[in-house]
Amino acid sequence: MAGTEKQILKCNLGTIDELSALTDENIALINSKIICKHHAAGETVFMQDDPCKGLYFVEQGLIVIRKVDSEGRTAVVRLAFQGDTLGYRPMLAKENHRASADVIKPAVVCFIDTATMLGILHSNPDLGMKFLERTAKALGDVEERFFEVAALNVRIRLVHLLLLLNERFGHISSDGKLILELPLTRRDMASMIGAQPESVSRTFHDLQAEGLASFSGRNVHVPAYDRLVEELHTTLNG
Repeated sequence: MAGTEKQILKCNLGTIDELSALTDENIALINSKIICKHHAAGETVFMQDDPCKGLYFVEQGLIVIRKVDSEGRTAVVRLAFQGDTLGYRPMLAKENHRASADVIKPAVVCFIDTATMLGILHSNPDLGMKFLERTAKALGDVEERFFEVAALNVRIRLVHLLLLLNERFGHISSDGKLILELPLTRRDMASMIGAQPESVSRTFHDLQAEGLASFSGRNVHVPAYDRLVEELHTTLNG
């Protein structure tokens, strides 16, 4: 209708791919319902086994998704960054959360309740398709992780993780070295790649002894980034 103002999502959620399918009516409803909250590092967004009350959208910050087994062992499932959506699987499956979401770096997380979100999904099949695509991608990521744990040694899994983290947490210093600020502890990194912390520590030592990387706290200095990439590609390509 002429003269109707185009609706814009508040809370800076434009980077979230699923929401690109929203209609102006959907956006107006979300803007009236959405709750955005600032979280300090160390806070928890939701706990494993909590009822899923809706969807969470990461506007900024870094969140780690952790799962605890029946024996109390903790594993990092994945990291959530700006633009990621949390809780869509348990919301659609009508289940409790299967993992906890803990804030690593100060974050802004926005929440939309289940009733509002399901109402929009029922009226907007394009949005439903977006969430289906995300679910399919998540399943593909799980299959890839199973392959890595089953087929690759700890060194290659760790190199792969370092290269992935570099995309968001690395920068080039004035002398041309890659500097990576690790957002995770070594124990969390070990759980992400399905290895024992002792194995990860030995691999860090080996990489340092070979001059491929040096480690100081959570800072990693990589003077030979190309060698790490080549080692990974050589292994994956046989």
